[in-house]
Amino acid sequence: MNEISTTPAPQAEGPVPAPAPDASLVKPAWIVIIAGWAILLLPVPFTAWIGWSVACVCGSVLATVNLARGLVGTGLAQLACAVVGSFFFYWLGLAILAGAVLSVLS
Repeated sequence: MNEISTTPAPQAEGPVPAPAPDASLVKPAWIVIIAGWAILLLPVPFTAWIGWSVACVCGSVLATVNLARGLVGTGLAQLACAVVGSFFFYWLGLAILAGAVLSVLS
């Protein structure tokens, strides 16, 4: 009637390579960070919080997503640039604003 096959299933030869991580948010993360830095450098009062929220907060979120997707080196570089670089560009923007104010007043 029904015959059952006793031959084993063929095994795959060697380890199966892991799929490449999704890198679709690498360029947008860098664009967001650099755009936030550009906003921080504007010598306009009260734009620093916009630049900080774009560069530091949104850049950190996108860097964390890249870390979760397996892009560790890129994600850490983006996270470090978003956090440390934003404070540097904030103070640089304040210096530019102070220079603009002093040049207008003199």
